[in-house]
Amino acid sequence: MVSWWRRQRLKVTLSRSSSPNLYRSFLDQLLLRSSQNQNVVAVFNAGLRFYDNALEFAHAVANYMTSALDRGAGLIVFPEYFGNLLMGMAGEPIDLDDQSTLELIGMISPVLYSTYVDIFLQISAKTDATIVGGTLAFVDNGKLVNRAFVFRRGNVILTQDKAHLMPMEEKWGMSRGSRLGLFDVGTQKAGVLVCMDATYYEQARILENMGARLLIVPSANPAPFYLGEQIRGAWARAQTSQVFTAQSFLVGKLGSYVFEGKAGVYAPHNYTEDLSGIIALSKKYDQEEVVTGELDYERLNRARQPRDFRFQAELSKFYQSKLPLDRF
Repeated sequence: MVSWWRRQRLKVTLSRSSSPNLYRSFLDQLLLRSSQNQNVVAVFNAGLRFYDNALEFAHAVANYMTSALDRGAGLIVFPEYFGNLLMGMAGEPIDLDDQSTLELIGMISPVLYSTYVDIFLQISAKTDATIVGGTLAFVDNGKLVNRAFVFRRGNVILTQDKAHLMPMEEKWGMSRGSRLGLFDVGTQKAGVLVCMDATYYEQARILENMGARLLIVPSANPAPFYLGEQIRGAWARAQTSQVFTAQSFLVGKLGSYVFEGKAGVYAPHNYTEDLSGIIALSKKYDQEEVVTGELDYERLNRARQPRDFRFQAELSKFYQSKLPLDRF
């Protein structure tokens, strides 16, 4: 049972830390580049840091955006749980193993949602770039969901709930996503796989059959970097579904948990000259970094192979003998 005193304290704290008056002036004056190349995608290793107020969060988003736009990106991908970095506004400790943190999400979900969406809507209105704003875990209609949001020109153009949950999320009682959608990127179509969704080929294959040629993978892996986990996700889906994939990671420490991973942009292995399937990859797995990759869809169409028995046999041989382990 959540105490009355806790609710009242949160109400007062959030009224100060989440007020739109804190960040509206900053965003009104914010200038961002426009007319970027939709075929250039930027992915991040973004730092795990809880922001004390909405203005700090708005500054962080603007800094990430500026870094990506300066590199010519027209599609910008934030990591999983990026929106939950706003939980610092509540002024309470965050412990992934403590029931009080789940209670906190439930109590502040309306403020979390409105602040996160409002900041990204305003920033997306400042540029022509498409923004995958990572995900936000919040309570929607009585259910805890982990939802990705895609923003463009001041609008939400797609939401996608995570379907394949981690054991930790199952313990929290999180609801699974049950539908898939696509959004346009220039003349192409893209879909979203939230972290563990990219570990299983079925969801990627469905999106590819729906017409997706790019799969976006916002991620936050609560474990030290491990090569096997890295390559079984976004990189592997580029091979099995013959599409581009782009993955961002949340990196840092939270209590006893270490979040690590390498942000990257991937393609079918025969799209790249070295047959690695790696278009761009961050150098570090535990530090902030932005990397960009340019996507050539005509070249992708030439590289794509029919998924027949011969393709499966060749892919099996590739996995056995030519995995680009040295590149990771």
